[in-house]
Amino acid sequence: MKHNILFLVLCPCFCLGQRTDTTFTLQEVVVTGSLQERPVTKSPGSIQLLTPVLLRNSPAQNVDDILVMLSGVNSTRSDGIGNMHSNVSIRGLAGDEQGRTLVLFDGIPINTSDEGSVNWNSLHTENIQRIEVFKGPGSSLYGNNAMGGVINIISKKPLAPFSVNASVSYGTLNTWKTSAGISSRINEQFALFISGYYNRTDGFNNIPDSLRTAPDYSIARFMKEGGVYAKLLYSPTTWWNAEIACDLYRDKRGEGEKIEAPEGEYRRFNHHRIQTRFYGEKKAFSYNLACYFQRQDYFKLDERITKNAYQRFDVKSDRDDWGAILHLRFAGKYNEFAIGSEFKNGSIDGGDYYVTSPDKVVNQGTMTFLSVFVQDELNFWKERFWLQLALRYDNAFFHKGSFEAAGDNVADFNEYNGALSNNRWDNFSPRVALRYNPGPAVSVYLSYARGFRASILDDLCRSGWMWVGPKIANPYLGPEKIDNYEIGGRFRLLPGLSLSPALYYARGKEFLYYIATGKKLWGRMDIYQRRNISKVNLKGLETDLDYTPVSGLKININYSYNHSEIKDFDEKPELNGKALTYAPRHQLKGYVLWTGKTIDAMLRGRYKTRQYTTEDNASSIAGFAVWDVQVSRRFFRNRLYVSGEILNIFDNRHMNTKDYRSAGRLANIKLAANINKD
Repeated sequence: MKHNILFLVLCPCFCLGQRTDTTFTLQEVVVTGSLQERPVTKSPGSIQLLTPVLLRNSPAQNVDDILVMLSGVNSTRSDGIGNMHSNVSIRGLAGDEQGRTLVLFDGIPINTSDEGSVNWNSLHTENIQRIEVFKGPGSSLYGNNAMGGVINIISKKPLAPFSVNASVSYGTLNTWKTSAGISSRINEQFALFISGYYNRTDGFNNIPDSLRTAPDYSIARFMKEGGVYAKLLYSPTTWWNAEIACDLYRDKRGEGEKIEAPEGEYRRFNHHRIQTRFYGEKKAFSYNLACYFQRQDYFKLDERITKNAYQRFDVKSDRDDWGAILHLRFAGKYNEFAIGSEFKNGSIDGGDYYVTSPDKVVNQGTMTFLSVFVQDELNFWKERFWLQLALRYDNAFFHKGSFEAAGDNVADFNEYNGALSNNRWDNFSPRVALRYNPGPAVSVYLSYARGFRASILDDLCRSGWMWVGPKIANPYLGPEKIDNYEIGGRFRLLPGLSLSPALYYARGKEFLYYIATGKKLWGRMDIYQRRNISKVNLKGLETDLDYTPVSGLKININYSYNHSEIKDFDEKPELNGKALTYAPRHQLKGYVLWTGKTIDAMLRGRYKTRQYTTEDNASSIAGFAVWDVQVSRRFFRNRLYVSGEILNIFDNRHMNTKDYRSAGRLANIKLAANINKD
């Protein structure tokens, strides 16, 4: 199976007419590693960039479907556009925990404080210009959640005086996707970007036969979603620039089970995001101030048969995150000095409200962060050496926590009712990194960094049911921490051929795990609580081989090895030496991309080995390989665009999580029109 992938990604099979507007070089400019635009070779760390060309030509239906092709990145998405929820992890930090990888949209965090999650379905690819992925701890600049790395999604900006676009696609499972947008550089000061989309699919029944029970209430998991994104830019001078963006998203996703409710169980993840930025520069000084608000209105209709009686309750949660980030930068002859601060407030107001009885379970809580950071980047010996020194201090405060269970069906949790204790903790996140560029063909770096991840509000203030069984809140939880040591670089082996390896070793401590409290529910079921307990060791290797034999043709092969295991777990010694969940030991991926005058095409393949789904490694899902292809062509001076894609060409009905199988082969055809006024 591995050899088949290698054959496919190595085969330069698209020898068609060339187009010369696509270049691939080692001088890609990124901002995520240092908060300042600079070539990758001057940023001391492992950074990968998804360019507009890769975003446009990748056979994928979601942003995380594109990210999964990068070395060291793993995703739990299993059933395409209809997937209820997916996580993206970097470097083996437990793929079922999104909170250990920070996700930014235009430099602003979008992980929720309640779950640490990111709704990847709400990120529309048509709004994205490029994506930067910083691997390894990024807490020295970005703070919470940046343990495994940072994913920075950068939105499009209007360039042409006037542009209108629209598209429609149809595919397997009666899947429709439509979008439209307009952008305009109105004048030298104002620019506007607006886009909207609506998608739907009938879905499929993704419960394997082996997991179905009698009576079988399972049905297809439908999906309906739509969103509107708007951004206004005002740029009167280089010293004063302003942006305001608003993102509205609505969806409804079937859970795949129906008993009495007309549409069966379903969930809604409704988002409201507002982001503002003020920035500018004058001579050696620049500033960036961002303010943001994000609300996720979450709803779940849950129905079940308990003791031959029908029971239904609705889960309703308001998840709010808001804050401000300030960066100031001073550029000298041999250094760039930056200072900054951040304020963030995350809260949850949620509960389970029974429809078939008067019972309810309500939880509330707030986490507030106040942070400052300082960074200095020095260059010397004619910019051959780049040294980065950074330190961030975070002070976290959990407060306004409360829990209430009322009613006969939830009476067993009554003893945990009432206000929860406040909890305050702080954390320092240092980073030291050095990059050496002896010549244009060689660039190497060495780094040490500490990352952290705060507990989610769900663990701090909610008592109820989790996958382990009944659990109670723990307001005293502190942060998980990790120390990462890394060496890597980029080497140009031949003209057009480069190798980018990275070797890392990380030690984590105070990782969160569920521990039996010694109390019993109904006298027989252990009651659990999450606690900062274990130590974790990670070691791994990532390497990318990029080859551009001719203009317009790019070949990438990448391999990742990750060995992550639990260490020194005194409360559960039987878990010592066990691998983290959803962290494949080996991943092999690659693609061939051709961008020509008459046709664009990408063929890609990926393979990953077995993933454990339980902490004791007693259960796992098998490794699998998937191949995808997309072919597109532009007509009438790029005003009309036609593309076709096939995902999972060989219909591999694999499992990417322990509960759901994949949709198998998915085919889509897309027609798009674009009108530009130069």
